[in-house]
Amino acid sequence: MANPVLEKDLAIQFPHFTILKASAGSGKTYSLTERFVQFLLSGKIPKNHLRNILAITFSNNAAKEMKERILSWLKDIYFKNPEKIKELSEIVSLKKEYLPDQAGAAIDEILKNYTEFQVKTIDSFMTSIYKASAINLGYSPDFDIVMAPENIMAYAFNRFLRGVREKTPEAEFLEKLLEIILESRGGESAYLWDPSKDFLEETVELYHKLSGIVKEAKIIDAEKKIESIKKEIRDTSESLHGLIEKSGLTKSQGSSFYKILEIVRSNNFPDLVNKGLINVPVTKPKKEGETWYEKISEQWDLLGNKIREYIELYATTYYGPYLRTYEAFKDILEEVKKREGTIFIHDINKKLSDYLDHEIVPDVYFRIGETIYHYLIDEFQDTSPIQWANLFPLIENSLSQGGSLFAVGDTKQAIYGFRNADYGIMKGLESKNPFSSALHNVKELGINYRSLEGVVDFSKAFFKKVIANHDKYREPASRSGLIDYEQRVKEDHGGSGYVEIIRCEKKDDEPAEKEKIQDLIKGLVQRGYSYSNIAILAYRNEDVVNITTWLNEVNVPFISYSSLDIRTRKLTAEIVALLTFLDSPPDDLSFAGFVLGDIFRKTLERNEKVELKALHEFLFRNRKKAPLYKVFQEEFPELWKIYFED
Repeated sequence: MANPVLEKDLAIQFPHFTILKASAGSGKTYSLTERFVQFLLSGKIPKNHLRNILAITFSNNAAKEMKERILSWLKDIYFKNPEKIKELSEIVSLKKEYLPDQAGAAIDEILKNYTEFQVKTIDSFMTSIYKASAINLGYSPDFDIVMAPENIMAYAFNRFLRGVREKTPEAEFLEKLLEIILESRGGESAYLWDPSKDFLEETVELYHKLSGIVKEAKIIDAEKKIESIKKEIRDTSESLHGLIEKSGLTKSQGSSFYKILEIVRSNNFPDLVNKGLINVPVTKPKKEGETWYEKISEQWDLLGNKIREYIELYATTYYGPYLRTYEAFKDILEEVKKREGTIFIHDINKKLSDYLDHEIVPDVYFRIGETIYHYLIDEFQDTSPIQWANLFPLIENSLSQGGSLFAVGDTKQAIYGFRNADYGIMKGLESKNPFSSALHNVKELGINYRSLEGVVDFSKAFFKKVIANHDKYREPASRSGLIDYEQRVKEDHGGSGYVEIIRCEKKDDEPAEKEKIQDLIKGLVQRGYSYSNIAILAYRNEDVVNITTWLNEVNVPFISYSSLDIRTRKLTAEIVALLTFLDSPPDDLSFAGFVLGDIFRKTLERNEKVELKALHEFLFRNRKKAPLYKVFQEEFPELWKIYFED
């Protein structure tokens, strides 16, 4: 079957850029792969050599998978797979009998010039640009790229703290930070044991944010304004409370007003950040009292506006001291990076963006502009503003020379803002054309090849009816494309699939979901499903831990994601304890941890040298003697000789 979004090569007009909206399971990677193969094999696509095409992904696994898929497509064509040849012949103007030879030639080209087979992550592409431009930009090209900068930042931050002196601007910033942290913690703790940890965590987070934006962050002093808005919130909330009392109307138990009033009266304003403005504080009357209800509603809306204004100002005030601290410690961080010969992966996009912003275009940009004419971008909704700012001049140049851009993504999936991603970039390109020289196309993959009809219908009903008619969620859902997407199911997926929402009654003695999950699994197994057919997804990691306990209680076998992580396994901890002891024999805790663990216990059971009970008694008797291994050596000389001495 022909790909509905790919045109015949003769019908494609250059230059052009296409935005392809692709929901999960709709075949976006398949379309990207087929587009790459189409361009590579067609004789009608201008500048279509291997080195002229670049596919950009957002993870190493995705890049690896796409390369494998491209090669698999070419091999299928070469070995005359009838389905693949039929499908490709509908978009490539080449007789079917010639396609295998063309595919074979493409495979040979890839093997001979593998470095020109450009399927890369956006980070690796930008890194290659930066390395090629390093001397041009005044840096040594011989540097190590650090993917996780936390350790180096911690070292630099500790150096910064050691250099802070009393009555300096730096000391003032840190004192203000301490006040902010104590205020935001509220009643959680009376003191901070190590505030530097909190300073560092927020500073690292701020670094990640700043490295993802094009413009420089500005420090705004909003202290006076925030005190003014606090007073307005106090006055408005008390005025609203007075209206409620005078009205005689029934108080709404579902309203958040009464909790807000408690927060305001206790002067814990930061707690308003996590408080939603839910429901008018009184129940709407049928006839009498409508005037009171309207007054209360107006005052409630006014209070909501003032709280939103406070939250915006609070966010500005909260990060101001962190920004000042970051600016003060940044020089030390740069000094440490230069001395270590390192650069953070986040720095690369920022440095390139700074040069482009000052109209300093590295030579490599011109060289790339003369080589790459066709860009394919996967997961386009995960592009950050700074990444787009760096890619834009390259893409603009390729389009000005008759090239193309094919960007695939799904704004609905941009829920986490991964690495400062901004789905608004893709959303904006759906309606506006920033490339004056290129044709603009917006297409959508409308078939879900993964899910059954019941699942697809449920999702459409939930987002297009429930969410679309909800005042609170309608506008953000519309912006991200959750209420205007189109999806159908495969013909053989019709009439099947099932979704059920279950409300569990809260119990005092145990979680409401526990019994329901256990019963559901039992029922599914009785109906013929195997345990391997069942998956449980939870919102938080701690929920997963609780669920695994519930499954153990009813002897349900399972594999959790955390159990696949060897770092969390008990045996790994025992091996680490042994290695730690061997590295530092006076470490009594590591020694005791190993000899009481499963590895040593199994060894003793096999060789029947000594009972585990004797080891427990030994450790209890000698718990205050150090070093412990010396006492063990004297009491169990044979065990020591067999298992430790050699």
